[in-house]
Amino acid sequence: MADASTSLWLIASFIGLWLGFRLSHSMHEGAADSRAPNTARALVTTYCLSITTILVEVATTDSLPSSIQISCLLIAAVTAIMQLLQIWTEKPMPGKDCQGRDIVE
Repeated sequence: MADASTSLWLIASFIGLWLGFRLSHSMHEGAADSRAPNTARALVTTYCLSITTILVEVATTDSLPSSIQISCLLIAAVTAIMQLLQIWTEKPMPGKDCQGRDIVE
C-alpha cells in the first residue's frame, strides 16, 4: 500500500465501519422476534470482521504516526466488539429490562 493512498484507505475503512453498524443494527432489530436467521448473522459478522481487518492493516502501516496507529487499533477493537454484540444479542422485550425482569415504574 503506497503512502499516498493510506488516507483513502482510512476513509474507506470508516465508511465500511458505518455500513457495518447499519447492518449490525438491522440484525439487532430483527433478533427481537427471531426474524434474523443465523446465516444472515454469520454473513454480517464476516463483513464486520473483514472491515476491522482492513482497518487494522491500514493502522499498522509505517507511514502513520504511532498515536494515530494506536487510535485506529482501538477504534477497530471497540467497533468490532460493539458490532458483534449487536449482531448476536437479542433485543429486550418491551416492559422488561436487559435481564428479562419486569420494569417497575
